[in-house]
Amino acid sequence: MGNGLTSNSFDWRTKGIPAGGAPITAGELAARQWRVTREDLMLPVALLRKSALLHNSDWMRRFTALTGVRLAPHGKTTMSPELFAMQMADGAWGMTAATPGHVRIYREFGLQRILLANQLVGRQAIAYVAGELARDAGFDFYCLVDSVRGVEILEAGLSRTPAGRPLQVLIELGYAGGRSGLRDDAEALQLARRIAASPLLSLRGIEAFEGIVQSRDEAETLVGGLLHRIRALGEAVLAEGLFEGRPILSAGGSSFFDLVAGDLSAPAFDVVLRSGCYLVHDSHFYRDLVERLIRRSPAAASLGEGLRPALEIWAHVLSRPEPTRLLAGLGKRDTSDDVRPPTPLGWCRPELGETVQPLHGHKVVRLDDQHAYLDIPADSPLQAGDMISFGISHPCTTFDKWRTIFIVDDDLTVIDAITTCF
Repeated sequence: MGNGLTSNSFDWRTKGIPAGGAPITAGELAARQWRVTREDLMLPVALLRKSALLHNSDWMRRFTALTGVRLAPHGKTTMSPELFAMQMADGAWGMTAATPGHVRIYREFGLQRILLANQLVGRQAIAYVAGELARDAGFDFYCLVDSVRGVEILEAGLSRTPAGRPLQVLIELGYAGGRSGLRDDAEALQLARRIAASPLLSLRGIEAFEGIVQSRDEAETLVGGLLHRIRALGEAVLAEGLFEGRPILSAGGSSFFDLVAGDLSAPAFDVVLRSGCYLVHDSHFYRDLVERLIRRSPAAASLGEGLRPALEIWAHVLSRPEPTRLLAGLGKRDTSDDVRPPTPLGWCRPELGETVQPLHGHKVVRLDDQHAYLDIPADSPLQAGDMISFGISHPCTTFDKWRTIFIVDDDLTVIDAITTCF
């Protein structure tokens, strides 16, 4: 799939591609019939299982249809034009961005509705957005504001670079010890009045990010309280007639989207989820969170099998210097380690066949730049030259290590590839 930013010609700069030969295009990949377990690719290599992508896409489509909410997936997870196109084709309302730089990339991808789930500050950033709004009448852009100072910054920027129409903003709520967002709801209502009085701004909704409370024991109670505040403020602002157009209530993250869908839904509002990790999922961190989500959500449980991990990394065993210590050829340059280290899933020995055997009792205990240290059972069959598949935790900080990720079928044969723009 072409995207105008990344090359769909793969060559020596592509991690995992076999050595030798001329560059090839994405359309030629399937014809090569490269199979991971046949050692047709140079390791380490990152893979996406197509069957899992399709399953996860369908699962979220059914969840949003069942709960009546809209989805603006957070693109920072993958920054992949091919996956963005898949999400938009599935009926996504728009895409969520984290930075003005992301917005610029999204526009190059051709996206028309973007929610910047952040404050818009800085002369260049505001000028860019204003210029895009003036240039393209079909560009539907939203950003956040959480202070009078933020309003003043936007007004000054829009006075310098007229957008030709009001900039759509959502008021952001936050909580003590959290990230950005207003802590005081009375102050938030005052801010709504200030925005409504500005000819340069249009108040379109209320927003918060609940995801960073996921590690706390009282997480669900805290999230419930935050969602109640979003809805209560939305109703207060609506009662005063301060919104323009049909108002939006939005929260993001991949941990509590069931609570968002349930607690924010109301006839007068459009509810917009911003989950980014659902499409690729993972093998540990989000797996545990979504399993908990399904246990507490009848809507999610009614959909049958939950999300599947689509992303994995394959690497060779480099050395077994001690009976219970093994070194594999992947490290911090290849995989996330900010939440939990990668999880060994299976292994194979190509000269004995391509069957992947499960791995139990093997654990990554340390990552260097290019090495993974594993504690293994003394009777483990693994030896140098074997291949190990690793599941990851937190896809966001794995995708940014790869400019190209191969898509494989269930036999681990390469059938396509996606590109990233970090």
